[in-house]
Amino acid sequence: MVKNNNHSVFPPQEEFERVVKRVQKSDKKTNIGLSPNASPMERAKYDFCQTIARYRRENNLAEKSIAQQLGITLSRLDSILYSHIDEFTLDELASYVSNLHILFELKVFSYGRKEATAEAH
Repeated sequence: MVKNNNHSVFPPQEEFERVVKRVQKSDKKTNIGLSPNASPMERAKYDFCQTIARYRRENNLAEKSIAQQLGITLSRLDSILYSHIDEFTLDELASYVSNLHILFELKVFSYGRKEATAEAH
């Protein structure tokens, strides 16, 4: 296990890559998660996916219901709920969160900080 700057513990890079490859080949519903070196854009997209999943869970909504609210297929919703962020643009995910009437704030710092965050409340 290796500690990064955020004090999180990650497996060695080889193990991480092995697990990612196995998950990508799986036909099971699997939350991809973020890599330790995720970009600010990837982190913001992941946060939006997690916000939608939390909204569904906290409001005890059926997948079919929330897919209808968003005007997307169940397959597309699964990609959101399992954080397959590579299948979405940031503006798509922001639009979905907005369609659910979830207030959010997107901050982008361009003055030397490599940070982009998406917070939904």
